[in-house]
Amino acid sequence: MKLFLLAIFTLLITVNGNIFDRHCKCKAVASKVIHISYHSWDISSCKLCSCSNAAMVNCEQACKALVESYALTGCGKLTKNTKVKYAWEANKCSSGLSKNELTCA
Repeated sequence: MKLFLLAIFTLLITVNGNIFDRHCKCKAVASKVIHISYHSWDISSCKLCSCSNAAMVNCEQACKALVESYALTGCGKLTKNTKVKYAWEANKCSSGLSKNELTCA
């Protein structure tokens, strides 16, 4: 019985992601060719938290702020006027790609 419960528990973690260790990740990506990532950040994480935890709920807003600052400071060594978007992932809680383009200074 214990082995069966362990197998079910392992299956749930595998299928639903690790619910015991969630991460909010952010990327600045090329506006036209989305699979090109210019820079990425691990913004926050939480242990034993649900999707209602502030680290997961505010993942998109934190990512937006980071990429806006990144664009204002020239996007590292990218060519001036390069267009970027932000992409975020808060484990299975939320993820997405911004609709608005940001211009690197």
